[in-house]
Amino acid sequence: MAHTETSLSIAVALATATLAVNAASQTTPTTERTEPITVSAKSAPVLDIDNAEVGGFGAPISKTPQSIAVVGSDLIKATASQTLSQVLKLDASLTDSYNTTGFIESLSVRGFLLTNENNFRRNGLATSNYAPIALENIERIEVLKGVAGLQSGVSAPGGLVNYVTKTPLRDAFTTAMLGVDQRGGVKTHIDLNRNFNGLGVRVNAASEQMHSHADRADGRRTFVSAALAVALNERTSVSINAEHHERRQPSVPGVGLLDGDGDGVGETLPGRINPSLNLNNQSWSLPFEAKTSTAQLTLNHRLNNDWSARISANTQRSKINDRIAFPDGCGNAATYVYPGLCANGDVDIYDYRSDNEQRALSSWDAQLNGRVTTGGIEHTLRLGASGRKITLDASPRQAYNYVGSNNIFLPTALPSNGEALDLNTDNRERTTELYASVHSKINARWLSFAGIRTSKLSRASERSDGSRATSFDQTVSTPWIGSSYAISNDTTLYASWGQGVELDVVPNRSSRFVNFGEALPALKSKQVELGAKWQVNPRLLATAALFEINKPFADDLRQADGRSLRVAGAKTARHRGAEFTAAGRINDALSLQASLMALDATFTRAVDPTLVGTRVTNVPRLKASLFADYKVSAIRGLSLNSLLTTERGKNVNADGSTRLPSAWQLDAGLSYQRTVWNKASTWRINVENLSNRIYWREAPTQSWGGVYLFPSTPRTVRASVLIDF
Repeated sequence: MAHTETSLSIAVALATATLAVNAASQTTPTTERTEPITVSAKSAPVLDIDNAEVGGFGAPISKTPQSIAVVGSDLIKATASQTLSQVLKLDASLTDSYNTTGFIESLSVRGFLLTNENNFRRNGLATSNYAPIALENIERIEVLKGVAGLQSGVSAPGGLVNYVTKTPLRDAFTTAMLGVDQRGGVKTHIDLNRNFNGLGVRVNAASEQMHSHADRADGRRTFVSAALAVALNERTSVSINAEHHERRQPSVPGVGLLDGDGDGVGETLPGRINPSLNLNNQSWSLPFEAKTSTAQLTLNHRLNNDWSARISANTQRSKINDRIAFPDGCGNAATYVYPGLCANGDVDIYDYRSDNEQRALSSWDAQLNGRVTTGGIEHTLRLGASGRKITLDASPRQAYNYVGSNNIFLPTALPSNGEALDLNTDNRERTTELYASVHSKINARWLSFAGIRTSKLSRASERSDGSRATSFDQTVSTPWIGSSYAISNDTTLYASWGQGVELDVVPNRSSRFVNFGEALPALKSKQVELGAKWQVNPRLLATAALFEINKPFADDLRQADGRSLRVAGAKTARHRGAEFTAAGRINDALSLQASLMALDATFTRAVDPTLVGTRVTNVPRLKASLFADYKVSAIRGLSLNSLLTTERGKNVNADGSTRLPSAWQLDAGLSYQRTVWNKASTWRINVENLSNRIYWREAPTQSWGGVYLFPSTPRTVRASVLIDF
């Protein structure tokens, strides 16, 4: 540990010394460094991003009747975000959902968990989120909040995420970054851009040694990407991008509620929070491993001044080894505890191993975009067809074997049992879609938006021995309509209504479900939204929205053998909320990204009548986020930033008797731009959780009924230097 602290001390000392020297005397004038990935003429940091493809209409964010959040690369770098979970803190409508060290990250939008198969896009094409994300190649993350049936067809109603990757730029540059943290983590990253007689090439590569705050959870990852772009002629261009990402790190499971009253269900938060606790620290514990390759091809062709066509396709392949010493329930009490732990902190541990999971996704999209004028009204049209295929091929069997009892307060060594005894389930999903949308300029103030997508779904699943084969085919249409009206040159009011459709699969747990692994029919959600947008100044946009989303869920019917039959559409949740955001630049020195969400998420129908009227678990009643960046005029090139987040009202269990305490966290950072040996450089120091507040961050209920608690990350200091060559 001494050498890691020394590394960090050296980096901090170098940054401080450089700052002091430049402040005292600077022999040559410098110009403020322009970030090469900032693709507009705006000065950094660029928090006011005007357009987002995720909306599907090609109109400015300030004019569309939609709620769209964009986190750009400037903001990701300013906050030193390393993971999706850290990015989520930058918008109040986005929350964690079983996000932990060494595992796939998930998120909820407006209180709804997004599905990893259908709620994510990469440059507008379907992509799977069953793979770790490499932020080094991300230009921006776009989030459409609310139902996205028009934009994506089959997807959960919370929203749609579009990862926009870096593309070749006009001017050649090379940037190299070295980053360290207080625990000995080291990351290197290079971003190279070249132009060879009209062929644009951009390469990103990164390598990282990850040293976790959790016990025995260190890992490593490597990443490389390449993007090519060329104009074949004045009308036609082609772009290709590909990336490969490998990550290897032990997973850190959550803990559960303690069964203090002995009724067999946990209801009490553990009194002590140990953020370094890792129940997956057995001598035989194996790391979670993921290897993912993605490639995409896009052809753009301009037919004339009013019409253009785009054809794109991608493919993604992932190989995952998912292994963990997993805590689940407790058999050391008079009454078996589930979900939860025994009152003294005992918990059953299972040796879980699912090796060689092969996940594949391929998708394509063909669209025609154009403008027509009829009756003096200008219409912007988009007509298209798309398709995607998703497969999961698992090993014939997986291991999920009880190996003994552990204790969260006094962990002990346990024997292993990795014998693969349980059958796996393979899945196939295919979707073919037709869609059309139009936004029309009725007059100088009034815009209308409408569209529809029709999706033909085919889904099948079967056990790895060929048994329990199920399949279904279904065709659904998801319309969307909205309108915006400018009451002044800088203020717009809007209203919208839309539908979404979602698929579900019963968890692959034969001990808990009669129809384990079965694919369930699609269910429709509906949303109504009212909002306002105010362009405070050319670089600051403020928005407000009121929304209601009604979503049907699958629910469980208890069977005579003690297991459950999961039935599609047996439960409904209603999410009513209000959102407020402001993003951009207040003046030349101060930029901000602020958001607030108040959300009432309750069940309106359920098999268990006692659940009706109760709040949905792990959804905050109130969440706020405020990021501010300030340029210090007295010291040229110096910027200070901070991120304050707070949330309250997260229920842990279904009846609402246990709730996470209100929590807040403050992050802080500084960046300093200067010229060193005629090279522009940026030095950064960031502190996550400045006050070292330890609290329960989230408490997701998993699809099989398990409830898990995850703590905040303790104070973490990161330092980095980025140099332009």
